[in-house]
Amino acid sequence: PGRTTWKLEAVVIGAGRPRRGPMRLVGTPAPPAVAYTDEGTRVVPVLSGNKLELRTERVAAVLTRQSAVEGAVRLEVKILGPAGPVALRLTEWRTKETREYALRGSAGTRTADVPLSAFRGGDDIWGVQLVTEGRPLTVAARSDAPDGCYPLPGGRELCAGPNPSGDLVLTDRAVQPVVTAADWAASGELTLAGTFPEPTGADHELVLRHSGHQEEAVVPLERADDGGFRAVLDPSAVDGVGGTVPLAEGRWYPFLRVPGERDPEAYRPLRLGSPLHHSFPRQQTLLGRDFTLQRRHHDRLALESGSPLPVTVRGAYGQRLQRERYAALRARTADELRPAVLYSSFDGRQFSDSPRAVHRELAARGADIEHLWVVRDQQAAVPEGVRPVALHSAEWHEALARSRWIVTNTHLPQWFERAEGQCVVQTWHGTPLKRVGRDLAGTPHADAAYMASMERRSAQWSVLVSPNSFSTPVLRRAFAYGGEVLECGSPRNDLLYAPDRAKVAAAVREELAIPEGRRVVLYAPTWREDRPRKAGRYAADLPLDLEQAREALGDDHVLLVRRHYLVGGSVPDTAFVRDVSRYPDVAELLLISDVLVTDYSSIMFDFAQTGRPMFFHTHDLAHYRDTLRGFCFDFEHRAPGPLIPDSARIVAALRDPEFTAAGHRDAYQRFREAFCDLDDGNAAAGVVDRMLAHDQPHEGEQA
Repeated sequence: PGRTTWKLEAVVIGAGRPRRGPMRLVGTPAPPAVAYTDEGTRVVPVLSGNKLELRTERVAAVLTRQSAVEGAVRLEVKILGPAGPVALRLTEWRTKETREYALRGSAGTRTADVPLSAFRGGDDIWGVQLVTEGRPLTVAARSDAPDGCYPLPGGRELCAGPNPSGDLVLTDRAVQPVVTAADWAASGELTLAGTFPEPTGADHELVLRHSGHQEEAVVPLERADDGGFRAVLDPSAVDGVGGTVPLAEGRWYPFLRVPGERDPEAYRPLRLGSPLHHSFPRQQTLLGRDFTLQRRHHDRLALESGSPLPVTVRGAYGQRLQRERYAALRARTADELRPAVLYSSFDGRQFSDSPRAVHRELAARGADIEHLWVVRDQQAAVPEGVRPVALHSAEWHEALARSRWIVTNTHLPQWFERAEGQCVVQTWHGTPLKRVGRDLAGTPHADAAYMASMERRSAQWSVLVSPNSFSTPVLRRAFAYGGEVLECGSPRNDLLYAPDRAKVAAAVREELAIPEGRRVVLYAPTWREDRPRKAGRYAADLPLDLEQAREALGDDHVLLVRRHYLVGGSVPDTAFVRDVSRYPDVAELLLISDVLVTDYSSIMFDFAQTGRPMFFHTHDLAHYRDTLRGFCFDFEHRAPGPLIPDSARIVAALRDPEFTAAGHRDAYQRFREAFCDLDDGNAAAGVVDRMLAHDQPHEGEQA
């Protein structure tokens, strides 16, 4: 049959001249579905790289019906020409193995029965042709007809339907969930319904998995006796331990999985039935961001979450304009400042840590002050009385320029310059065990430009909050800071001394559904710079054997897993495991934890306030100490608990933590004397007193 390829171009008139270029599909989605102009002519959209082309071609034979007969699949094919086929041939695409089956029927229609026993469970894909005296005829399959799926032994199926070129293929595969209906309500609710005739009858849940950092969101699933399923989700309001937030920016793939399954290879991807291909992509705008249902890899369903920022501020050019606007808006006198506090915790990733404690204290005083919270990608839920400010937005730039107070636990942008009368409080986020800032010089992952920027960055701080006497000289040196230091302890630890801490602990246990009488283990490892980075997050490093821990401890323990905020991935919740990585306030987790397992995380200094046992999973101690990061003190000799390199020994120690930790009682006491000397529950009050003081020290003046 004749074939013609058309290349698509766009012409734009600019500056009096026509400018032309190819039409492209960015983001590598699947090309549009095959379309028929008449019974025997089709248009096949194809991608050359990301350039969209249209291929028009004649069709010689087309599938008109498929059905299950005893032990076989019956295929009925219409011949659109004079050819007289004598057999139906299957050809496996990779091995080129062929099989032929007899045809029967009238001159215009042929039927063949393909036995299901011919398929061996090898993830094979078979092309379908009709054998003639001349060249074989490829059999087309229209996408407006339902796909056929036929059960095979071993939890597999044979699926008959069109490939991306519109030709019929038979696919031998594990049983897959197929979406047959996707309805998006104006309210934002997306309903996905389909079939999943999984032979074991096991319970399943819908999980959305980010293609970059592998974060996951779980959605309840309804199953029917006939193998059908239905799920309803609102991508702008997904529930989790961190609150109700939209899906983070990026591409999310939906899967079905057995609850608690940790191996992504066992997840079943949602595939889109062929009759729906013509209606995709579909888009809905919610909370200022676009959510787009797409086809990828021909029939894989994907949900794209767009940026919440307006187009005008995205990208390098938009951000450059905003920085210029910031410079113009920056207050020249104290009178130009707004009575507002701009809080930032982990660059807008959380409503947490010491900035949260400072906000709590300041709000309790009832001052007439506006509270603004930096939020990255709408991923932090803030309480009533706090206004979220989108990171990198025009409002964020203005708040940096005009807020009278800024409270942050990480570095501000390098271009930030403190305005006259502006008070910048740097709380940092923990006691430095591992080297930070300029102390990283000489390590493999040292960033020379970052270290060179320390002196200018720290010069913009009005005051640095030190969590303990040990940290003061370390932070001064690491950040090249010569300004005021407020040695008052860590505001984020105030909750550990609060009069109502028992009441808070009970509420947290209830929120996390921890049964009465269960011992709580908090597992909180730090991040590794040498782990591959994807979508802004480092790969998860959870060497503790969770399955081994469940077998040994699952009857009377609950394991809370808290990944570092820079680490991606997820840990499916079970009766034994809770993924609390998105839980906003780590101090609340410390309140309810009976024992801590970490490696080199600064959370050890906070947990030491409780006096409860700590174990250190030092599986890579030599590498971390000598090559990767290094320590600010002799951690091995001053650790307040046993250093245990082996996962099995960690699990064994958790059976009786008090007994295992008994030999480190003196070391624990010395550790508390050295690193818990300032915390008394009043750190946030001290910070707020300093913020509200009328007589601010001059720039560069030390406390």
